Amino acid sequence: MNLDPDVDLEEFVQMKDDLSGADIKSMCTEAGLLALRERRMRVTKKDFTTARERVIDRKQDGAPQGLYL
Repeated sequence: MNLDPDVDLEEFVQMKDDLSGADIKSMCTEAGLLALRERRMRVTKKDFTTARERVIDRKQDGAPQGLYL
């Protein structure tokens, strides 16, 4: 994944959002997919910000109730 020069990964990792390593991996994957959907070869800070919001939203929603029955 190629990063745009404006991306500072330390900034995203050090935010106090209670993200696990798996959440950070999911955030990176989501950011890459956002860039690919727009047919870009570089991931921007906006992609990471959007991906972070999506990961946090999914984490707060939790797993569906009927999934593990």
